[in-house]
Amino acid sequence: MKRIFCLTLTSLCICAFGFSVPAQEAPINVLFLTSSAGFEHDVIRRTDGDLGFVEKLMVKLGADEGIRILPTKDGGLISKETLPLFDVVMLYTTGDLTKAGKDGSIPTSEAGRQALIEWVAAGGALVGTHTASDTFHGWKPYLEMIGGEFMSHGKQQDGVLTVKKHPITSHLPEKWTLFEEWYCYKNLQDDFTPIMLLDGSQMDEAYYKEAGLYPHGWVENFGKGRVFHSALGHRQDVWENPEFQKMLIKAIKWTTKKLPE
Repeated sequence: MKRIFCLTLTSLCICAFGFSVPAQEAPINVLFLTSSAGFEHDVIRRTDGDLGFVEKLMVKLGADEGIRILPTKDGGLISKETLPLFDVVMLYTTGDLTKAGKDGSIPTSEAGRQALIEWVAAGGALVGTHTASDTFHGWKPYLEMIGGEFMSHGKQQDGVLTVKKHPITSHLPEKWTLFEEWYCYKNLQDDFTPIMLLDGSQMDEAYYKEAGLYPHGWVENFGKGRVFHSALGHRQDVWENPEFQKMLIKAIKWTTKKLPE
């Protein structure tokens, strides 16, 4: 049975394999945009109209936690009219989303992308995963909101994250080792709080070593809203990691101010 997703102005309903979540049982509504105007990652690729791996996973994780996740490649849902229906916008996106996606996704309008900035600043919540920093390159309002801009990455390898104390990361070890694709950044902003730092000195490539200990996950207050970003999430096995999954669920709750401080 195919998944059915329906959106109205009065309710958000998600049905998956015959499973439905009544509105009163799911107080957090998440719009999960997986558009790829740039490189399309395997974990969000759809085949034969079915949801991608990460989309399926987030729907399941959300249902287990009383969170309704609406995965979409319709950038038109990022609009002044639609955003108030949601508590969180979650991004696994690449490129200029005002352009047609290589994956067939529907573009976001210029007004829509501005509406996203204004919605978060007015009290909305944004959760950026892996490629969120590889989105809207050169557009200052988005850079200021997301916190940094993807520059490059080396080969996939083991990396050691130093984990800072925060409600989102409280379940993680102080030193967290993962095999992953590790981003290097440019234009890092100075108004976020790092909660995970990658130890570049233990990496193979010189530019990691030169970067030293640098932010790889952070939180910030953006106006009246909250933002979380983590560059983790290239690999399917990272998404299958229970500690990573718990971090994302806690990030959704923290950005909506529903996670105890």
